[in-house]
Amino acid sequence: MKYICLLVITLFTLLSCKKTDVPEPLETIHVVIIQGCSNAKLLWQPITGYSDSVVEFSVFLDDSLIADHLKSRQFNIKNLSENKSYDAKIEAFVIDKKIAESSFQFTTLQNRPPLEFDITEIAIQKTSVGLAWTESIDPENNDIVYDIYLNGQLKTNGIKALTCTIDGLIPGSYTGEIRARDSAGNTQKSNFAFKTILVDKSILVHRFIEYEGYKRDFAYYLPSSFDSSVRLPLVFALHGANGNAWNEIGSSYYKAIADRERFVLLMPQALLGSVFGETFYQWNAHYIFPWDDVSLLNYLIDFMYTKYNIDLSRVYISGMSNGGFMAFFAARGLQNRVAAIAPISGLISLNVFANYSLYRPIPLCYMHGTADNIVKIDSYPSADSIISFWITNNKCNRTPQVTQLPDIADYDNSTVTLYQYAGKTTDSEIEFYKIVGGGHSVPGVEPGANMDINACEVIWSFFSRHSYPNHIQGKIVDLR
Repeated sequence: MKYICLLVITLFTLLSCKKTDVPEPLETIHVVIIQGCSNAKLLWQPITGYSDSVVEFSVFLDDSLIADHLKSRQFNIKNLSENKSYDAKIEAFVIDKKIAESSFQFTTLQNRPPLEFDITEIAIQKTSVGLAWTESIDPENNDIVYDIYLNGQLKTNGIKALTCTIDGLIPGSYTGEIRARDSAGNTQKSNFAFKTILVDKSILVHRFIEYEGYKRDFAYYLPSSFDSSVRLPLVFALHGANGNAWNEIGSSYYKAIADRERFVLLMPQALLGSVFGETFYQWNAHYIFPWDDVSLLNYLIDFMYTKYNIDLSRVYISGMSNGGFMAFFAARGLQNRVAAIAPISGLISLNVFANYSLYRPIPLCYMHGTADNIVKIDSYPSADSIISFWITNNKCNRTPQVTQLPDIADYDNSTVTLYQYAGKTTDSEIEFYKIVGGGHSVPGVEPGANMDINACEVIWSFFSRHSYPNHIQGKIVDLR
């Protein structure tokens, strides 16, 4: 009886138990998310063991169904907010059976402004300014347009070109900015400033370039009589230590002579360099720095030849102080291009002078003050040593013609003695203007300088007598 009861209980237990289905595990959908600022593109892999033709997908965003019965394995969620996190889910179905799913999060991007860009040229005339700049890039790869402001006022907007000319200006100073603007309204700015010029048809240009790994800039002035069909001379004016070519060209006396005598004036800018713990703009005329300023001047000759067809037989270099050192230094490296040089208050460094040589006569117009306490006239090498070298090189008579120039300005506490050395050809000519009592300044131009002569007038008169027809050929360079 006992065994019968046990058997009944066992049978009852087995009969009372219902068989339950164990659900099959869902496959995980592998999703790739490409976030944008206002969208997120979802792409996912096929479901293992199923043909794409029988699978449909649903997409949920923050628990809301936003797409159903999708046959494609990609979906672009639009109209999202910037820099916001979202919860999303994708479910896969065959008929009405869910076979796979994946839950995930993503964060939209912050719409970034266009990338920085550079102004490459500011071309100023009496009533207009021409601007050129490099292209700005939008990080989200949207189109960019540009807006131009002058003195806070919008002058033109929505342009796609990388150049713009603004006409109708009145004489005066202007500050401006170019704004690169993306489709979301984000902007990137590049600022500029200029002052209109007074002479009709002349053009003053500030140009920015990348050269041999350095950002360089230079200014040049096209006289009112400029005509591209007529080749004009090119005069370099090299500023002194810590000089600013763009500021100095605005007040340069050379511009008035350029308009009258028809030549192109070019003033390049030196780079910042450190010497003895001090950092200032200076030319590499002493083998101190890694950049090559002679190479830059050589390139600028070709730049002006390419752009304005300058007369390559009439290229001249003048310079003050450190620019005077550079004029001497460049004469050696560019003697196959330069017709004459005119340093003021500059010498040749001892380490350079030790191996200094020229293979042809180069006309020299040189000025130096005897009371110059910055670049002393009797340093080593002295002005006399340099003149002696030049006399030998140019094969000049060592006995000069000495002329005491009129003491026109008796208030300047200085006088001018001119030493002229003649040779067998006009290319041998040397003129040395010794400013007796003169300091470290440009005669006739700077306050406190000797006023018996005007250095710019004297130098151009000297330059105008010389040319170098045996110059090397010009090279056509990329002007971008």
